[in-house]
Amino acid sequence: MRGLAVLFLLLLLSGCASQNQTAEGMRFYGQAQYDAAMNAFQAAYKANPNDPNTLYNIAATYHQSARASLRLGNAAAAQQQYELAAQYYQICLAGDSNHADAHRGLSALYMDCQNGEAAYQLLIDWYNRNPVSVEPKLELARHYHEFMQICLTQGRTEEAQTCRSAAEIYLQQVLQAEPNNYRAFRALGFLKEQSGDVAGAVFEYHRALQANPQQKDLEERITVLTR
Repeated sequence: MRGLAVLFLLLLLSGCASQNQTAEGMRFYGQAQYDAAMNAFQAAYKANPNDPNTLYNIAATYHQSARASLRLGNAAAAQQQYELAAQYYQICLAGDSNHADAHRGLSALYMDCQNGEAAYQLLIDWYNRNPVSVEPKLELARHYHEFMQICLTQGRTEEAQTCRSAAEIYLQQVLQAEPNNYRAFRALGFLKEQSGDVAGAVFEYHRALQANPQQKDLEERITVLTR
């Protein structure tokens, strides 16, 4: 019994240490101090190596570090950081195949690296494994929205319209499953605003606020659009 008590105490202390390091890492991450955040998340990983959220935090930090390196013109460092980020996202998903943030992060990484096909395949595979979940649908809608923006900047208007329609289909599927999903309303508002449908965008933003009033940026956006 004493041995079990000691083991339980060690596990408890390990969990507390991991939580403290994670909180510290999140604070540094929010301040864009990615090296300090990585040190904290790596310490949390040592204390609890099987936590998929810790693996995701490490991946996301490498991901943001890569973007920062690119902004500074250091392509070699960015490439290495992107590769490490992808590895940790994949390890996270190996432990938790439904980790929404890891799917979102890895698909965004693929888009950063101009590999839209890999991003789409990642998300559609997730969708096929979880056809009743709203999370893959939301991410597929975001993916098509991003492609729509790329097509618009390149003057590919027909492809942009196809992407917009696909995004709307996935968002409507979300609302069929969860009629008050504020993220779907918000995304529909963005799509309508970008297409020039101001009244439709304001309508969707109001629905998003009714579902979740804690969105001050939408209140401000509605004010701008209705002036």
